[in-house]
Amino acid sequence: MKILFVDDEETIRELFWEYFKDEFNVTLASDGMEALAISNQNTFDLIISDISLPKLNGIQFIQKLRADGNQTPFLVITGDSDIQIAIDVFRMGAVDFFLKPFRMEALRSRIKKFENADIDLTLLYNSGEIIQFSGDCKIKLKPQIKKLTSYIAFLTKQILNSPHASPEDLISIKIVLYELLANAIEHGVAGVSYAEKQECLESNLDYFKFVDDRCNGNNSSVFVELLMDDVGVTVVIRDEGNGFAVSQIPNPIENPSANLVSGRGIFLAKMNIDSIVYNEKGNEVRFFKTWNRFVGQSN
Repeated sequence: MKILFVDDEETIRELFWEYFKDEFNVTLASDGMEALAISNQNTFDLIISDISLPKLNGIQFIQKLRADGNQTPFLVITGDSDIQIAIDVFRMGAVDFFLKPFRMEALRSRIKKFENADIDLTLLYNSGEIIQFSGDCKIKLKPQIKKLTSYIAFLTKQILNSPHASPEDLISIKIVLYELLANAIEHGVAGVSYAEKQECLESNLDYFKFVDDRCNGNNSSVFVELLMDDVGVTVVIRDEGNGFAVSQIPNPIENPSANLVSGRGIFLAKMNIDSIVYNEKGNEVRFFKTWNRFVGQSN
């Protein structure tokens, strides 16, 4: 996985390099102009950028990338005073934000969700990890957090069957799928509480193995349904877990320092789609995204 990490603080760049150099292909940049030049000459799977940068700040850097047609997923780093700016960046398609100071293991967990993985549909079908009912868009998934990227690649491939889907639509939908499908697996099927997740990350344990071991201990599944028409796409995700009280999830914008792990997923989903609704039990979520093409025609 190729990552561009942008931060004007040398100590943070060095820390990132030391922590991730053996696991990922890491490129460093110290300001927005340098990052832009590097991005124009190289292809990355993920960009991680501080918002407060010299020469060209993080927002300007991302705006220029998007203007040039570069749709690389990006994650922002910010301080408490930059929260409103971070909200604006989410509207540009940011996949997450981290507040300084942050734990490298928490950041690693975030990066791993976006790690590239070759999707072999035949293998997924033959192994029973994906079951598609009667050739339609009702799908049963074996809950494995390590297969999250492959599952999302499969789902977005189905969405690409719509002639209305654009690259911009897919970016937004992928962000939401990463959040909500991960929630269904780790919190729904595995039953991992936010306190357990925080403890696991702080102890530097392999969180992905921890989740998948939990999932392997039961026979529960995750179900996904895709409904597409000329206006947009509706996605329904249901797990066989006990559910949760959505109202009790902290809002990371109202109190960003309260909890750096929980509350992000639902917030990020809301920033990228038109509507999101949970059932009363909290084990089924339905979201709707209007096609960008349709929005443009209606304006």
